[in-house]
Amino acid sequence: MELPELLPGSRAVLGFSGGVDSVFLSQWLVEHYGIRPYLLHVNYGLREEADEDERWCRWFAAEHRFHIEVLRAEPEKRSGDNVQNWARKIRYSWFKERADELEAELIFTAHHADDRRETFIMNALRGSGLTGMTGMNDVQILRPLAHMDKTDIQRQALEKGLSWREDVSNAGLKYTRNKIRNLLPEVFDTIDPRWRGGLKKSVDNLSRDHMLLRGLLDHWAKEFSFEQGEEIVVRFGPWQQEPFAQVLLYRFVQRADFSLSYEEVGHVLHGDSGQRTQGKTHQLIKDRSLFYISPLREIDRRSYTLESAEDLDKLPFTLSLTKTPVEEVQFGPDTEWISASALQFPLTVRVWRPGDTFRPLGMNGKKKVADFLNNLHVPRHHKEHVFVAEHAGEIVWVLGYRIAHTLKVADSDETAYLAEINLPL
Repeated sequence: MELPELLPGSRAVLGFSGGVDSVFLSQWLVEHYGIRPYLLHVNYGLREEADEDERWCRWFAAEHRFHIEVLRAEPEKRSGDNVQNWARKIRYSWFKERADELEAELIFTAHHADDRRETFIMNALRGSGLTGMTGMNDVQILRPLAHMDKTDIQRQALEKGLSWREDVSNAGLKYTRNKIRNLLPEVFDTIDPRWRGGLKKSVDNLSRDHMLLRGLLDHWAKEFSFEQGEEIVVRFGPWQQEPFAQVLLYRFVQRADFSLSYEEVGHVLHGDSGQRTQGKTHQLIKDRSLFYISPLREIDRRSYTLESAEDLDKLPFTLSLTKTPVEEVQFGPDTEWISASALQFPLTVRVWRPGDTFRPLGMNGKKKVADFLNNLHVPRHHKEHVFVAEHAGEIVWVLGYRIAHTLKVADSDETAYLAEINLPL
Protein backbone atom coordinates (compact mmCIF):
# COMPACT_ATOMS: atom_id res chain seq x y z
CA MET A 1 0.00 0.00 0.00
CA GLU A 2 2.33 2.67 -1.35
CA LEU A 3 1.78 6.36 -0.62
CA PRO A 4 1.98 9.06 -3.28
CA GLU A 5 4.49 11.84 -2.85
CA LEU A 6 3.36 13.88 0.17
CA LEU A 7 4.37 17.50 -0.24
CA PRO A 8 4.70 19.78 2.82
CA GLY A 9 1.71 22.04 3.25
CA SER A 10 -0.61 19.86 1.14
CA ARG A 11 -4.28 20.29 1.91
CA ALA A 12 -5.64 17.18 3.60
CA VAL A 13 -8.46 15.81 5.71
CA LEU A 14 -8.14 13.08 8.34
CA GLY A 15 -10.90 10.87 9.65
CA PHE A 16 -10.50 11.48 13.37
CA SER A 17 -12.09 9.23 16.01
CA GLY A 18 -10.00 10.42 18.95
CA GLY A 19 -8.51 6.93 19.36
CA VAL A 20 -4.79 6.31 19.56
CA ASP A 21 -4.50 5.55 15.82
CA SER A 22 -5.95 8.84 14.54
CA VAL A 23 -4.27 10.86 17.31
CA PHE A 24 -0.87 9.38 16.42
CA LEU A 25 -1.42 9.87 12.67
CA SER A 26 -2.38 13.54 13.13
CA GLN A 27 0.99 14.18 14.81
CA TRP A 28 2.91 11.90 12.44
CA LEU A 29 1.72 13.84 9.37
CA VAL A 30 2.80 17.14 10.92
CA GLU A 31 6.19 15.87 12.05
CA HIS A 32 7.16 13.82 8.96
CA TYR A 33 5.52 15.76 6.12
CA GLY A 34 4.58 19.20 7.38
CA ILE A 35 0.94 18.39 6.64
CA ARG A 36 -1.60 19.67 9.17
CA PRO A 37 -4.83 17.88 8.21
CA TYR A 38 -8.34 19.14 8.75
CA LEU A 39 -9.85 16.76 11.33
CA LEU A 40 -13.24 15.21 10.53
CA HIS A 41 -15.06 13.54 13.43
CA VAL A 42 -18.35 11.65 13.12
CA ASN A 43 -20.62 11.46 16.17
CA TYR A 44 -22.82 8.48 15.34
CA GLY A 45 -24.94 8.90 18.48
CA LEU A 46 -24.81 5.16 19.16
CA ARG A 47 -22.97 5.12 22.52
CA GLU A 48 -23.42 6.95 25.79
CA GLU A 49 -19.85 8.23 25.48
CA ALA A 50 -20.35 9.63 21.95
CA ASP A 51 -20.91 13.24 23.05
CA GLU A 52 -17.97 13.09 25.45
CA ASP A 53 -15.80 11.72 22.62
CA GLU A 54 -16.87 14.66 20.49
CA ARG A 55 -15.99 17.16 23.22
CA TRP A 56 -12.59 15.53 23.72
CA CYS A 57 -11.87 15.66 19.96
CA ARG A 58 -12.73 19.36 19.90
CA TRP A 59 -10.40 19.90 22.89
CA PHE A 60 -7.57 17.99 21.19
CA ALA A 61 -7.96 20.03 17.99
CA ALA A 62 -7.81 23.31 19.93
CA GLU A 63 -4.89 22.12 22.05
CA HIS A 64 -2.81 21.05 19.03
CA ARG A 65 -3.91 23.79 16.60
CA PHE A 66 -5.97 21.68 14.20
CA HIS A 67 -9.16 22.71 12.46
CA ILE A 68 -11.96 20.27 13.22
CA GLU A 69 -15.46 19.65 11.96
CA VAL A 70 -18.04 17.27 13.45
CA LEU A 71 -20.84 15.48 11.65
CA ARG A 72 -23.72 14.39 13.88
CA ALA A 73 -25.30 11.31 12.33
CA GLU A 74 -28.98 10.44 12.75
CA PRO A 75 -29.15 6.74 13.68
CA GLU A 76 -32.94 6.87 13.99
CA LYS A 77 -33.11 7.33 10.20
CA ARG A 78 -31.04 4.22 9.46
CA SER A 79 -32.84 1.57 7.42
CA GLY A 80 -31.71 -1.54 5.59
CA ASP A 81 -27.96 -1.61 6.29
CA ASN A 82 -26.49 -3.04 9.46
CA VAL A 83 -24.97 -0.49 11.84
CA GLN A 84 -21.38 -0.91 10.67
CA ASN A 85 -22.21 -0.61 6.96
CA TRP A 86 -24.41 2.41 7.68
CA ALA A 87 -21.61 4.09 9.65
CA ARG A 88 -19.01 3.28 6.98
CA LYS A 89 -21.10 4.79 4.19
CA ILE A 90 -21.78 7.93 6.20
CA ARG A 91 -18.17 8.65 7.08
CA TYR A 92 -16.60 7.94 3.69
CA SER A 93 -19.26 9.88 1.84
CA TRP A 94 -18.75 12.83 4.18
CA PHE A 95 -14.93 12.61 4.05
CA LYS A 96 -15.00 12.83 0.24
CA GLU A 97 -17.63 15.57 0.24
CA ARG A 98 -15.65 17.76 2.65
CA ALA A 99 -12.38 17.07 0.84
CA ASP A 100 -13.96 18.37 -2.38
CA GLU A 101 -15.38 21.44 -0.65
CA LEU A 102 -12.08 22.21 1.08
CA GLU A 103 -10.13 21.50 -2.13
CA ALA A 104 -8.07 18.96 -0.18
CA GLU A 105 -6.19 16.60 -2.47
CA LEU A 106 -5.49 14.04 0.29
CA ILE A 107 -7.87 11.99 2.45
CA PHE A 108 -6.27 10.08 5.32
CA THR A 109 -7.57 7.40 7.67
CA ALA A 110 -5.66 5.71 10.48
CA HIS A 111 -6.16 2.04 9.55
CA HIS A 112 -3.23 -0.13 10.61
CA ALA A 113 -1.94 -3.67 10.04
CA ASP A 114 -4.24 -5.17 12.69
CA ASP A 115 -7.25 -3.69 10.88
CA ARG A 116 -6.07 -5.26 7.62
CA ARG A 117 -5.62 -8.69 9.22
CA GLU A 118 -9.08 -8.52 10.77
CA THR A 119 -10.63 -7.46 7.46
CA PHE A 120 -8.91 -10.37 5.70
CA ILE A 121 -10.23 -12.96 8.19
CA MET A 122 -13.72 -11.44 8.36
CA ASN A 123 -14.19 -11.28 4.58
CA ALA A 124 -12.58 -14.69 4.00
CA LEU A 125 -15.16 -16.21 6.36
CA ARG A 126 -17.91 -14.54 4.33
CA GLY A 127 -16.66 -16.08 1.09
CA SER A 128 -15.17 -12.90 -0.41
CA GLY A 129 -12.86 -12.89 -3.40
CA LEU A 130 -9.52 -11.19 -3.84
CA THR A 131 -10.98 -7.68 -3.69
CA GLY A 132 -12.86 -8.25 -0.47
CA MET A 133 -10.13 -10.13 1.37
CA THR A 134 -7.46 -7.51 0.70
CA GLY A 135 -9.94 -4.84 1.81
CA MET A 136 -9.49 -1.09 1.92
CA ASN A 137 -9.25 -0.78 -1.87
CA ASP A 138 -10.59 2.74 -2.24
CA VAL A 139 -7.68 4.47 -3.99
CA GLN A 140 -8.93 7.89 -2.85
CA ILE A 141 -8.22 7.00 0.78
CA LEU A 142 -4.61 7.05 2.02
CA ARG A 143 -3.62 4.85 4.97
CA PRO A 144 -0.05 5.68 6.04
CA LEU A 145 -0.19 3.34 9.06
CA ALA A 146 -1.27 0.28 7.06
CA HIS A 147 2.02 -1.54 7.72
CA MET A 148 2.25 -0.69 11.43
CA ASP A 149 0.94 -2.93 14.19
CA LYS A 150 -1.36 -1.46 16.80
CA THR A 151 1.17 -2.20 19.55
CA ASP A 152 3.84 -0.16 17.72
CA ILE A 153 1.43 2.75 17.33
CA GLN A 154 0.52 2.67 21.02
CA ARG A 155 4.18 2.44 22.07
CA GLN A 156 5.20 5.43 19.96
CA ALA A 157 2.17 7.43 21.09
CA LEU A 158 3.15 6.86 24.73
CA GLU A 159 6.75 7.84 24.00
CA LYS A 160 5.45 11.13 22.57
CA GLY A 161 3.29 11.73 25.63
CA LEU A 162 0.06 11.71 23.62
CA SER A 163 -3.35 11.11 25.14
CA TRP A 164 -6.39 9.62 23.43
CA ARG A 165 -9.88 8.24 23.94
CA GLU A 166 -10.51 4.53 24.43
CA ASP A 167 -13.62 3.12 22.75
CA VAL A 168 -14.88 0.68 25.39
CA SER A 169 -17.08 -1.06 22.81
CA ASN A 170 -13.93 -2.48 21.17
CA ALA A 171 -13.59 -4.88 24.10
CA GLY A 172 -17.09 -6.31 23.57
CA LEU A 173 -18.18 -9.16 21.33
CA LYS A 174 -21.20 -7.56 19.68
CA TYR A 175 -19.70 -7.25 16.20
CA THR A 176 -17.87 -9.81 14.04
CA ARG A 177 -14.74 -7.68 13.89
CA ASN A 178 -14.61 -7.47 17.69
CA LYS A 179 -14.97 -11.26 18.01
CA ILE A 180 -12.06 -11.74 15.62
CA ARG A 181 -10.00 -9.12 17.45
CA ASN A 182 -10.66 -10.44 20.94
CA LEU A 183 -11.10 -14.20 20.53
CA LEU A 184 -8.87 -15.45 17.72
CA PRO A 185 -5.39 -14.17 18.73
CA GLU A 186 -5.20 -16.60 21.65
CA VAL A 187 -6.12 -19.50 19.37
CA PHE A 188 -3.67 -18.44 16.65
CA ASP A 189 -0.89 -18.00 19.22
CA THR A 190 -1.19 -21.67 20.14
CA ILE A 191 -0.99 -22.70 16.48
CA ASP A 192 1.87 -20.44 15.40
CA PRO A 193 3.11 -17.46 17.42
CA ARG A 194 4.33 -15.89 14.16
CA TRP A 195 0.83 -15.71 12.69
CA ARG A 196 0.67 -11.91 12.73
CA GLY A 197 3.68 -11.57 10.46
CA GLY A 198 2.56 -14.41 8.21
CA LEU A 199 -0.94 -13.04 7.83
CA LYS A 200 0.46 -9.58 7.12
CA LYS A 201 2.62 -11.05 4.32
CA SER A 202 -0.40 -12.86 2.91
CA VAL A 203 -2.45 -9.66 2.82
CA ASP A 204 0.47 -7.79 1.23
CA ASN A 205 0.87 -10.48 -1.44
CA LEU A 206 -2.84 -10.51 -2.19
CA SER A 207 -2.86 -6.70 -2.37
CA ARG A 208 -0.09 -6.84 -4.99
CA ASP A 209 -2.01 -9.50 -6.94
CA HIS A 210 -5.10 -7.33 -6.72
CA MET A 211 -3.12 -4.37 -8.06
CA LEU A 212 -1.94 -6.54 -10.98
CA LEU A 213 -5.48 -7.76 -11.69
CA ARG A 214 -6.82 -4.20 -11.60
CA GLY A 215 -4.09 -3.04 -14.00
CA LEU A 216 -4.72 -5.87 -16.47
CA LEU A 217 -8.45 -5.27 -16.26
CA ASP A 218 -7.93 -1.55 -16.95
CA HIS A 219 -5.79 -2.43 -19.99
CA TRP A 220 -8.47 -4.81 -21.31
CA ALA A 221 -11.22 -2.26 -20.66
CA LYS A 222 -9.43 0.41 -22.72
CA GLU A 223 -9.43 -1.93 -25.70
CA PHE A 224 -12.87 -3.50 -25.45
CA SER A 225 -15.17 -1.11 -23.57
CA PHE A 226 -16.46 2.44 -23.80
CA GLU A 227 -18.94 4.65 -21.98
CA GLN A 228 -22.24 5.63 -23.58
CA GLY A 229 -24.17 8.00 -21.38
CA GLU A 230 -24.74 6.20 -18.08
CA GLU A 231 -23.98 2.82 -19.65
CA ILE A 232 -20.76 0.89 -20.16
CA VAL A 233 -20.59 -1.05 -23.41
CA VAL A 234 -18.28 -4.03 -23.95
CA ARG A 235 -17.36 -5.18 -27.46
CA PHE A 236 -17.15 -8.81 -28.49
CA GLY A 237 -13.62 -9.98 -29.17
CA PRO A 238 -11.11 -12.83 -28.96
CA TRP A 239 -11.20 -12.53 -25.17
CA GLN A 240 -14.49 -14.46 -25.23
CA GLN A 241 -12.65 -17.61 -26.31
CA GLU A 242 -10.26 -17.53 -23.36
CA PRO A 243 -10.88 -20.01 -20.51
CA PHE A 244 -10.99 -17.07 -18.08
CA ALA A 245 -13.57 -15.07 -20.11
CA GLN A 246 -16.33 -15.49 -17.52
CA VAL A 247 -14.05 -14.37 -14.68
CA LEU A 248 -12.91 -11.41 -16.77
CA LEU A 249 -16.42 -10.18 -17.54
CA TYR A 250 -17.57 -10.87 -13.98
CA ARG A 251 -14.74 -8.85 -12.45
CA PHE A 252 -15.46 -6.00 -14.84
CA VAL A 253 -19.22 -5.82 -14.21
CA GLN A 254 -18.58 -5.92 -10.46
CA ARG A 255 -17.07 -2.46 -10.79
CA ALA A 256 -20.62 -1.26 -11.43
CA ASP A 257 -22.58 -3.62 -9.19
CA PHE A 258 -21.10 -6.03 -6.62
CA SER A 259 -24.36 -7.98 -6.39
CA LEU A 260 -24.22 -9.37 -9.94
CA SER A 261 -23.81 -13.14 -9.82
CA TYR A 262 -20.82 -15.00 -11.30
CA GLU A 263 -23.08 -17.81 -12.53
CA GLU A 264 -25.60 -15.43 -14.13
CA VAL A 265 -22.82 -13.44 -15.81
CA GLY A 266 -21.74 -16.75 -17.37
CA HIS A 267 -25.27 -17.35 -18.66
CA VAL A 268 -25.25 -13.96 -20.35
CA LEU A 269 -21.73 -14.47 -21.75
CA HIS A 270 -22.58 -17.81 -23.33
CA GLY A 271 -26.28 -17.20 -24.00
CA ASP A 272 -28.17 -15.89 -27.00
CA SER A 273 -28.64 -12.25 -27.88
CA GLY A 274 -31.17 -10.73 -25.49
CA GLN A 275 -29.94 -12.71 -22.47
CA ARG A 276 -29.71 -10.54 -19.36
CA THR A 277 -29.19 -10.61 -15.62
CA GLN A 278 -29.65 -7.91 -13.05
CA GLY A 279 -28.22 -6.98 -9.66
CA LYS A 280 -29.28 -4.32 -7.18
CA THR A 281 -28.39 -1.27 -9.30
CA HIS A 282 -27.34 -2.51 -12.77
CA GLN A 283 -28.10 -5.13 -15.36
CA LEU A 284 -25.88 -6.96 -17.84
CA ILE A 285 -27.38 -7.49 -21.30
CA LYS A 286 -26.08 -9.30 -24.37
CA ASP A 287 -27.36 -7.61 -27.52
CA ARG A 288 -26.04 -8.66 -30.93
CA SER A 289 -22.27 -8.03 -30.79
CA LEU A 290 -22.18 -6.01 -27.57
CA PHE A 291 -22.61 -6.39 -23.82
CA TYR A 292 -24.29 -3.53 -21.97
CA ILE A 293 -23.81 -2.73 -18.29
CA SER A 294 -26.79 -0.50 -17.73
CA PRO A 295 -28.37 1.16 -14.67
CA LEU A 296 -31.69 -0.41 -13.70
CA ARG A 297 -34.60 1.80 -14.69
CA GLU A 298 -38.31 1.16 -14.30
CA ILE A 299 -40.43 1.30 -17.43
CA ASP A 300 -42.74 4.32 -17.27
CA ARG A 301 -46.23 2.95 -17.98
CA ARG A 302 -47.99 6.31 -17.57
CA SER A 303 -49.62 8.28 -20.36
CA TYR A 304 -49.04 12.04 -20.63
CA THR A 305 -51.61 14.28 -22.30
CA LEU A 306 -50.29 17.47 -23.93
CA GLU A 307 -52.97 20.04 -24.72
CA SER A 308 -50.51 22.39 -26.41
CA ALA A 309 -46.82 22.98 -27.07
CA GLU A 310 -46.71 24.77 -23.72
CA ASP A 311 -47.42 21.50 -21.84
CA LEU A 312 -44.03 19.92 -22.51
CA ASP A 313 -42.90 20.27 -18.90
CA LYS A 314 -45.38 17.53 -18.00
CA LEU A 315 -43.12 14.95 -19.65
CA PRO A 316 -40.60 12.83 -17.70
CA PHE A 317 -37.84 13.92 -20.09
CA THR A 318 -36.76 17.17 -21.72
CA LEU A 319 -38.47 18.13 -24.99
CA SER A 320 -38.50 21.53 -26.67
CA LEU A 321 -40.30 22.70 -29.81
CA THR A 322 -38.84 25.88 -31.30
CA LYS A 323 -41.00 27.52 -33.98
CA THR A 324 -38.84 28.60 -36.92
CA PRO A 325 -39.62 30.27 -40.29
CA VAL A 326 -39.50 27.56 -42.94
CA GLU A 327 -36.88 29.43 -44.96
CA GLU A 328 -34.48 29.04 -42.02
CA VAL A 329 -34.98 25.29 -41.76
CA GLN A 330 -31.78 23.33 -42.33
CA PHE A 331 -32.32 19.61 -42.58
CA GLY A 332 -29.59 17.34 -41.28
CA PRO A 333 -29.02 13.90 -39.74
CA ASP A 334 -28.92 15.33 -36.21
CA THR A 335 -32.00 17.56 -36.40
CA GLU A 336 -35.71 16.79 -36.28
CA TRP A 337 -38.07 19.23 -38.02
CA ILE A 338 -41.86 18.99 -37.67
CA SER A 339 -44.48 20.82 -39.66
CA ALA A 340 -46.06 23.40 -37.35
CA SER A 341 -49.34 23.25 -39.24
CA ALA A 342 -49.50 19.45 -39.26
CA LEU A 343 -48.73 18.93 -35.57
CA GLN A 344 -52.10 18.77 -33.84
CA PHE A 345 -53.02 18.67 -30.19
CA PRO A 346 -53.91 17.07 -27.87
CA LEU A 347 -51.06 14.58 -28.01
CA THR A 348 -50.79 11.46 -25.89
CA VAL A 349 -47.22 10.50 -25.07
CA ARG A 350 -46.60 6.96 -23.79
CA VAL A 351 -44.24 4.01 -24.09
CA TRP A 352 -44.96 2.03 -27.28
CA ARG A 353 -46.93 -1.21 -27.06
CA PRO A 354 -46.85 -4.44 -29.09
CA GLY A 355 -49.01 -4.00 -32.17
CA ASP A 356 -48.40 -0.22 -32.47
CA THR A 357 -47.92 0.90 -36.09
CA PHE A 358 -47.08 4.15 -37.88
CA ARG A 359 -45.93 5.35 -41.27
CA PRO A 360 -42.31 6.48 -40.83
CA LEU A 361 -41.15 9.52 -42.77
CA GLY A 362 -39.51 8.38 -46.00
CA MET A 363 -41.24 5.01 -46.11
CA ASN A 364 -44.27 3.74 -47.99
CA GLY A 365 -46.99 2.16 -45.94
CA LYS A 366 -47.28 1.46 -42.26
CA LYS A 367 -44.74 -0.38 -40.17
CA LYS A 368 -44.86 -1.92 -36.74
CA VAL A 369 -42.98 0.16 -34.20
CA ALA A 370 -41.27 -3.02 -32.98
CA ASP A 371 -40.01 -3.86 -36.48
CA PHE A 372 -38.94 -0.26 -37.08
CA LEU A 373 -36.82 -0.24 -33.92
CA ASN A 374 -35.40 -3.68 -34.72
CA ASN A 375 -34.32 -2.49 -38.15
CA LEU A 376 -32.45 0.37 -36.46
CA HIS A 377 -30.74 -2.21 -34.19
CA VAL A 378 -32.02 -0.46 -31.06
CA PRO A 379 -30.95 -2.61 -28.10
CA ARG A 380 -33.81 -4.41 -26.43
CA HIS A 381 -33.35 -2.69 -23.07
CA HIS A 382 -33.46 0.69 -24.84
CA LYS A 383 -36.58 -0.25 -26.81
CA GLU A 384 -38.46 -0.84 -23.56
CA HIS A 385 -38.20 2.89 -22.80
CA VAL A 386 -39.07 4.33 -26.23
CA PHE A 387 -41.97 6.80 -26.18
CA VAL A 388 -44.46 7.46 -28.96
CA ALA A 389 -46.77 10.43 -29.49
CA GLU A 390 -50.24 9.84 -30.86
CA HIS A 391 -53.10 12.07 -31.94
CA ALA A 392 -56.65 10.82 -32.42
CA GLY A 393 -55.43 7.25 -32.08
CA GLU A 394 -52.70 7.60 -34.75
CA ILE A 395 -48.99 7.45 -33.85
CA VAL A 396 -47.33 10.53 -35.32
CA TRP A 397 -43.88 10.29 -33.76
CA VAL A 398 -41.51 7.72 -32.31
CA LEU A 399 -39.65 10.15 -30.08
CA GLY A 400 -35.95 10.30 -30.59
CA TYR A 401 -36.11 8.18 -33.76
CA ARG A 402 -38.56 9.25 -36.50
CA ILE A 403 -41.64 11.35 -37.12
CA ALA A 404 -44.55 9.99 -39.11
CA HIS A 405 -45.02 10.97 -42.75
CA THR A 406 -47.95 13.21 -41.77
CA LEU A 407 -45.62 15.59 -39.87
CA LYS A 408 -43.31 16.16 -42.82
CA VAL A 409 -42.39 19.80 -43.46
CA ALA A 410 -44.03 20.72 -46.77
CA ASP A 411 -43.15 23.46 -49.26
CA SER A 412 -46.41 25.19 -48.40
CA ASP A 413 -45.54 25.46 -44.69
CA GLU A 414 -44.67 28.86 -43.29
CA THR A 415 -43.16 27.60 -40.03
CA ALA A 416 -41.72 24.42 -38.60
CA TYR A 417 -40.78 23.19 -35.14
CA LEU A 418 -37.20 22.31 -34.35
CA ALA A 419 -37.64 19.37 -31.97
CA GLU A 420 -34.90 18.82 -29.39
CA ILE A 421 -35.21 15.90 -27.06
CA ASN A 422 -33.08 14.55 -24.22
CA LEU A 423 -34.02 10.98 -23.46
CA PRO A 424 -32.12 8.88 -20.91
CA LEU A 425 -30.62 5.70 -22.35
